[in-house]
Amino acid sequence: MGRKPTRLLVSTAQRAELLKRLRGGLDSRSKERLQVVLWATEGPHTLDEISRRAGRARSTIQLWIDRFVAGGIAELLRRNTPPGATSPIGSTKIQTELRNGLKADRWPSAAAVAKWLHDTHGITRSRKSLYYWFNKLRGRRSVIVSRSKA
Repeated sequence: MGRKPTRLLVSTAQRAELLKRLRGGLDSRSKERLQVVLWATEGPHTLDEISRRAGRARSTIQLWIDRFVAGGIAELLRRNTPPGATSPIGSTKIQTELRNGLKADRWPSAAAVAKWLHDTHGITRSRKSLYYWFNKLRGRRSVIVSRSKA
């Protein structure tokens, strides 16, 4: 049995706004999301078909459609952080402390690093974000990951 086709029903005004914004001077990220929503309004396509057409994962397409349904264009295009925002972890002081702590095997896990960042510097970051910085600081991610006991 195949997947259920997806068809978004939008008003004429919503469709006109989608097209207007798509043709406007938005960044490529926003245009891509608008295009996916427009494809979902054009006919009964499965998420797999739309994801192949967009070159994105099916789960990403579902997320974008869900965001549009929940809050319209504004929610679809909302950014959690502004583009180009600088991470506080990127400061020289924190980079030095983090690098020295990793060299000295100060933390047994990414959770321990997250706790240290929060307690010492008031910075909250996801484990994924921390792995980015571990890789950036000499690829030390494997040391942090391999320490967990199964």
